Amino acid sequence: MRVAAAAALLVFMAAPSWAEDAPAPVPERAVTASVVVELPVSEAWRLWTTNEGVTSFFAPAANIELRPQGPFELFFAPDAEPGQRGSEDTIVLGYQENRMLSVSWAMPPYMAEVRPHHTHLVLRFETLDEARTRINLTHSGWGEGEAWDEAFTYFERVWPHVLTSMPSARTDAAGD
Repeated sequence: MRVAAAAALLVFMAAPSWAEDAPAPVPERAVTASVVVELPVSEAWRLWTTNEGVTSFFAPAANIELRPQGPFELFFAPDAEPGQRGSEDTIVLGYQENRMLSVSWAMPPYMAEVRPHHTHLVLRFETLDEARTRINLTHSGWGEGEAWDEAFTYFERVWPHVLTSMPSARTDAAGD
């Protein structure tokens, strides 16, 4: 076994230095936001994972089924034509109850060039104590180009507002 390990180490050490010459990877662009809510984690979780919860602070209508591949659609203009109502055709990618929610996310209808491309939205729920929860949001999966830059800038402004619209949200999210 020692001979095999020594041989593997020699192969590794003799590997070409092409990796050293490769450009450094470009960090992925992501919108991040955080808020502390004066709610137990189970209540903060319910606000993001049920139709009743989401419609209490975020959108006037929703279609949420908390299951992998279940719909996670928020309708900001519920009476508009299909395809123009909001975050349509978005889904739950995965979740860990009271800890993490991952969903696909659609761009607003007026952003026609990028709307067909869904991005990734991850919410992490951190218990601070029995009555307070920190919610950390990360929105990633952005493309490149002017239309993507516009969408990114839009969500940089929107997500902090959405989080602070939650019941019992504190704007000093960094403080415990």
